[in-house]
Amino acid sequence: MPIEFRDFTVGGERSGVPEKLPDNKERRWWMLKGQDAADVISGTLNLIRDAQSFRATQWIVSARLYGNLAPTTLAGVSFSKIAAQQPALRDRISYNLVQSVVDTVVAKVTRNRPKPLFLTSGADYKKQREAKKLNAFLDGVFYENSTHEVGKVVFRDAAVWGDGFIHVFAKGDRVCHERVMSSEIFVDDVESLYGQPRQMHRVKQVDRQVLFDLFPDDYALIAGAKPSRTEEAGRSIVADMITVRESWHLPSGPGADDGRHCITIDGAVLGEMEPWPHQFFPFARVQWSPRLYGYWGQGLAEQLQNIQLEINKLLWVIQRSMHLMGSFKVFIENGSKIVKEHLNNDVGSIINYTGTPPMYVTPPIVAPEVYAHLQTLINKGYEQAGVSQLAASSLKPEGLNSGRAIREYNDIQTDRLAVPSKSYEQMFMDVARLSIEVVKMIATEDKSYEVRVPGRKNIANIDWKDIKLNEEDYVMQCYPVSSLPSDPAGRLATIQEYAQAGFLTPRQARRLLDFPDLDQVESLANAEEEYLQSVFDKIVDDGDYTSPDPLDDLQLSKQLCLEYYAKGKLNNLREDRLELLRRYLAQINEIEQAMMPPPMPMPMPGMTGEPLAPPLPMPASELVPNVPVQ
Repeated sequence: MPIEFRDFTVGGERSGVPEKLPDNKERRWWMLKGQDAADVISGTLNLIRDAQSFRATQWIVSARLYGNLAPTTLAGVSFSKIAAQQPALRDRISYNLVQSVVDTVVAKVTRNRPKPLFLTSGADYKKQREAKKLNAFLDGVFYENSTHEVGKVVFRDAAVWGDGFIHVFAKGDRVCHERVMSSEIFVDDVESLYGQPRQMHRVKQVDRQVLFDLFPDDYALIAGAKPSRTEEAGRSIVADMITVRESWHLPSGPGADDGRHCITIDGAVLGEMEPWPHQFFPFARVQWSPRLYGYWGQGLAEQLQNIQLEINKLLWVIQRSMHLMGSFKVFIENGSKIVKEHLNNDVGSIINYTGTPPMYVTPPIVAPEVYAHLQTLINKGYEQAGVSQLAASSLKPEGLNSGRAIREYNDIQTDRLAVPSKSYEQMFMDVARLSIEVVKMIATEDKSYEVRVPGRKNIANIDWKDIKLNEEDYVMQCYPVSSLPSDPAGRLATIQEYAQAGFLTPRQARRLLDFPDLDQVESLANAEEEYLQSVFDKIVDDGDYTSPDPLDDLQLSKQLCLEYYAKGKLNNLREDRLELLRRYLAQINEIEQAMMPPPMPMPMPGMTGEPLAPPLPMPASELVPNVPVQ
């Protein structure tokens, strides 16, 4: 039987604030205070909720299609009501095309870990080193919040609902990256017709005890607040939850002072309404497919909805046909004297009858055209998403054995995913920018902000106060951590092609392989280079000089030192640091000269160790005087 959608609730219960507000001017909550602001915000959200109920319905439909769930709300309290509780759905077979396609594209897009990088433009060496520290600091913030793992979940939200959000805010004295469900975000459709709203709201259910801890000065207001609806879908909720609304209004223009941020519950503002000077909201968003207009995107689940419903109908027909016609039928003529107990599965059984013998008939179950139509629908679903069924099964087509062929095959599939992939990378860049803004707010002049940055060998601590880099000194770009194929065979083939073409040295190829069983070999092979780089980094950054060791790889030392020297000259490195590099080169030359064997002395005639040549014979007339020559 078809799924029915009714009685939906999104974002929690409705408040008792009148829906009809007298005038648009009175809806400017950012110009009000206290209870007046809280009442206007609550009433505005009620109006938005009613006007956009169709969107809430679509979100619930998408959630049902992906998760095989039967929720009646997105408020989070009815997702435990699974299909097993509904006999009509429990007994039906299904092929979840939506879930298969969504999980495939999510795995494909989130395979790489986008890395925002702060890059300097025309800066000196010192600023470049500061940008390197800033990149390491950001790595520590991402590591602390498991940002890439959160990003995968948020991208799945975008694939299902059209949009996914990460809220970047200060939690105590630390930066927090929190996933936000689409149903928690409220914007006005008219205001955001071009996708750029001026105000935004987030509605969330928060435990009362948590609010006590966050706002101890508002204890009485929180204690008197009405709890969120405690009963929904026949199930009671034990937790004492309160509906909390967080609102932002962007400044109307440069220099305007009407930007505001406030947190409200029914009838009260928690804390104080504070200025919001930024021209952006504290959310990083990823979008699956932008619509022609408006703020909200279209999810993959919505795009595949009709195909999935048709697949469900065909499977229901096939299942019913199997139940009705899947076993053979026995036809017995009226009046025939046949003992029914003789109709059994015994081998060699004897059936006594009088009249017409029984007839066994196995009718056709399902026409082949039904199965063909079902497979066509499944193929169309994968084609619409831009992936193949082989990709869903982690298989590659036969005959693709070279790295080049695998890359071209992956590129063909990636083209359809270019838009969501770009949005996914942009989300991490937005998270990085928002994180830096929150850190600036936390780390005041008398307060530091230290993060732990995991490295290949150890964990380093970087403090924000040690980073001296202005915003105008850098630009931000996002790069995937690895653009090589993820499977070992494809990675190996690609690296071999690069090495054979001369683009990679054996050392670089070994580093790019990055196989777990080669970690120890790689660590030992690259130890010399990493040590020398650390020596030159200390010389350039701190002026900390270390003399070359005769046991070092002198040729590699000379090469790296010359590279650091050339880069330092290009970036206006301090003269004393350049002098240390020249000193290092001079000492390498001295070591090389000292290790050379002494030159061999020039041999004197007759001292080469070879016998002297015998003298030429003289004529007999000169040897023996007065003797005539015969």
